[in-house]
This record gives sequence, structure tokens and C-alpha cells, in this order.
Amino acid sequence: MDGKVLRIIEKHGNDDSKLLAILHDVQDEFGYIPEDAIKVIAKELGMKKGEVYDAASFYSFFRFKPEGKHEVMICDCIVCHIKGSERIIERIEKEFGVNMGETTNDGKFTFKVVEGLGHCEHSPVMMLDGKIYGDLTPEKAVEILRGCE
Repeated sequence: MDGKVLRIIEKHGNDDSKLLAILHDVQDEFGYIPEDAIKVIAKELGMKKGEVYDAASFYSFFRFKPEGKHEVMICDCIVCHIKGSERIIERIEKEFGVNMGETTNDGKFTFKVVEGLGHCEHSPVMMLDGKIYGDLTPEKAVEILRGCE
């Protein structure tokens, strides 16, 4: 991994003003920003590890853990909430042994709660790998997820 990170840094130059570009490329390469990459970046840019982490953690789009194979977003806007998204969230957490915002142990799913997927007419809704599923019940949501390869 160090070699890949070093090549990314070399592409941008050993300049701390390029930190965000380097972090973006590292995340693109690995799907997240590994702890070892932060160490290499800090060393090469003459920064402290904490400074690199602080910069990266400021932005919500940087991840420090691998994402699952499938991204699942459960909408919990007011309309979805009124129509039962909370029951769907509870059922998914129980069924897959994970809290929202986490990835399952097998790396299959990363679950997120979001506000507003723009399909209120079919609430409650979830998005699975970019596809919207609406008019959900807890059972229907689990059934859809269990059908994923």
C-alpha cells in the first residue's frame, strides 16, 4: 500500500497545500483512507499524523473505514418517519446486527440514514446502490436486502 500512496503523493508533489487532492486520490484508490496512508502522507508532507487526520475528518465525504459492497440509504425525513422508517431502521439493525452508519461484518452492506431521497410519494423509501425502493415495510426492506448478491 505504501507504494501506491507514495505514487499519489509524487503525482501531486510533496506540498501540504495539495493535501486534499492527495486524500481524494487515496480514497479513490482504496475506497477509504487507511490509517497507514495517513502515516505515509504525514511523513512525506512533513506534517503530524493528527494534522492530516484533522484535515480529512473535517470533510464528511472522507471515510476512514471500508464501505460495504452495497450502499443502503434509509430515508428518515419527516414524511418517511411518519410512515414508518423508524421501524424499518430498527428491523434492519436487528436483522443484520449493525447500527446505522456502520458496515456489516461480512462487508456486504453499509447502512446510512439520510434526509430526503426525493420520493415522498412512495414513502418510506430506501436507496440500494442508487436504486429507489418505495412503499416499504420492515419485512419488504429486509426481503430486498436478502436478495442482494
